[in-house]
Amino acid sequence: MTIYILPVPAILQPEPKGFRYPAHNDDFGIEQDMLIWLQKQKHLLTNDPAKADRHYLPVFWTRWHINHQFAAGGVGLPELQAEVDKVIIDDSKTFTITQFDGGTLLDIGKTVVFTAARTINSGIDAPIICRPHRKPLILPSKKYLASFNGSFYTHPIRDEMNEKLSNRPGVYMGGMLPTRFYKRWFWATNYNLNTMASYIALAPRGTSCSSFRFFEAMQLGVAPCLIGDVDVRPFKNFIPWDDISYYSPTVEALEKLLDTVTEEEALEKGKKAYQFWKNDLYYQKWCKYVIKELELLS
Repeated sequence: MTIYILPVPAILQPEPKGFRYPAHNDDFGIEQDMLIWLQKQKHLLTNDPAKADRHYLPVFWTRWHINHQFAAGGVGLPELQAEVDKVIIDDSKTFTITQFDGGTLLDIGKTVVFTAARTINSGIDAPIICRPHRKPLILPSKKYLASFNGSFYTHPIRDEMNEKLSNRPGVYMGGMLPTRFYKRWFWATNYNLNTMASYIALAPRGTSCSSFRFFEAMQLGVAPCLIGDVDVRPFKNFIPWDDISYYSPTVEALEKLLDTVTEEEALEKGKKAYQFWKNDLYYQKWCKYVIKELELLS
């Protein structure tokens, strides 16, 4: 496969502003990561768009939408659409990467969109990446079958999960993120420790169908469980997710899973999840799957 990187004006690759999520993360997501990786793959690149099998559209969608009030009320969209229309040569050859919850929010024709956090928009699911959490030198002992740390208001499934599991023996349900800085620091430390003290890390969907917690759990060596109406575990054509994670479409299904899962199975999945995260889903490790998906489409 040969790829032509579409030249884009600086306005389509805006500088970051102060907003970071999660708070411990660098301002560095999959949109920038793919471009960095692809520029190193000289064997894949061509300077002739006519000879290329695919055109890569390297717009930093998330930065744009954040810098334009999260596109509330369509802020910035006409300008963005006009600039992107100038860049795309052949939408049937084009692909792009986005981490923003709503995707590109534009009409980009047949362009293939790889998306890390989709809501009702379509696309090929990609991972969410962020800076690794710190691990203590001595890992905490397991004391929870499953745990969740975070807010409950971003999706009804979180409220339901809290209601049905908060009093269940062996399950830890953390609360809202504190506002004071020092409390947030302790909360973040407890997030790591509570997750590592669990056999399963619960990662319910929020505003988007995906969850940072899913991939953070993998990095911490704990079997993640995605909970939500859409299974957005990425690159299912190539990654054996059932060997390294769990998925529950509903809280009822999650309760049944917790009734039947064994600690030995969860431990094994957690170990495999970490190895897979380190080798295949970390910064620039995941990008090869974009090429595999494009080859599959072709």
